[in-house]
Amino acid sequence: MKAPLAWINIDLKRIDHNIKQIKRLQRPDIKIIAIVKSNAYGHGILAVSLQAIKSGVDMLGVVSATEAIYLRKKGIIRPIVVMGAVAKEEMVTLVRNKVSFLVHNRRSLLDAMAVANIVRQRINLHVKLETGINRLGFSIDEAMSAIRAIEQHRHLLLEGIWTHLASVEELNKSYTKSQLFQFEKLLIKLKKAGIKIDKIPYISTAASAAAILMPESRFNAVRLGISMYGLWPSRGVQAWAKKEAPTKKIHLKPALRYRTRLISVRRIPAGSFVGYGCSFQSPKPMTLGIIPVGYAEGLPRSLSNMGFMLLKGAVVPVVGRICMNMTILDISKRPQSQPGDEVVIIGKSKSKEITATDIADWAGTINYEIITRLPESLERIYTN
Repeated sequence: MKAPLAWINIDLKRIDHNIKQIKRLQRPDIKIIAIVKSNAYGHGILAVSLQAIKSGVDMLGVVSATEAIYLRKKGIIRPIVVMGAVAKEEMVTLVRNKVSFLVHNRRSLLDAMAVANIVRQRINLHVKLETGINRLGFSIDEAMSAIRAIEQHRHLLLEGIWTHLASVEELNKSYTKSQLFQFEKLLIKLKKAGIKIDKIPYISTAASAAAILMPESRFNAVRLGISMYGLWPSRGVQAWAKKEAPTKKIHLKPALRYRTRLISVRRIPAGSFVGYGCSFQSPKPMTLGIIPVGYAEGLPRSLSNMGFMLLKGAVVPVVGRICMNMTILDISKRPQSQPGDEVVIIGKSKSKEITATDIADWAGTINYEIITRLPESLERIYTN
């Protein structure tokens, strides 16, 4: 098979490195949940899951029953929790494959109880508490009732209690502390009610940002998402971490590189229009390079006329509108380039580098979106 025209490289050693970087900040008793949902943030769910297990994580977090069952079919036996909503019909399959899942409202709890009565097997449940993001989760009183019901049911086991923090990445510690207060309030009520919370394996509020910056949020489990892939949750979190003694030496290594090749090179005179909508007109004679990558391959269309890539160590701008499957570059800095020459979308070329965070900044979004939008159809090449 010939070399692909566009491909992604994933360095699994960097996944291992990033896990160990965050792990060394945690107490020895804290469990690590590797978040591999959404195709492992675009990195490939199976390969990343296998590496995370080798790196010593305790559990894998996925978003759907489909992802969980896929991993089980591939032979993964490490604990898995579905973090998203689960249909009642899917719960039976999850239970039979020993997959845990969240309950977040009365309906999801009743569905889990009904399934438990049918299959008569142990179901590991994680209770989601709503503390301020106003998405999924029980109120404190509802969570108390749900946990009592779980404790009283012979086939249900309370495996975890979670919440999601809304603004750690924006460094809004006052709001985060108010959420932690609500979470701790539930734990205190559970203790008073005689629930042995020290026996609950996964008590978790901290994802990457909190796991790095806020020791008080770690409880007995942390969730590693974006940091596991070598990206900071935000530039603010990165800057803050570099100021604090315990975290200033944390060095995350991006695991993903995204590259393509020129498929055509053409010269145009001054005054030529480029691309759909004639949104760019060349101010002088230019050399254009066309690549076989567009918004269907994960490039934000908002980078039209304002994005950049790398060619032989030179920064080359996007000109014209990004198409579904092609993008046009001004490669006048490298006019001798030929079809087949490598173009770097994410990664390094000689001394220059473009990161997923750079692309996110240009597109007015976050690095999470840039990498998770990379389609599964792109070939991924793994090194370890």
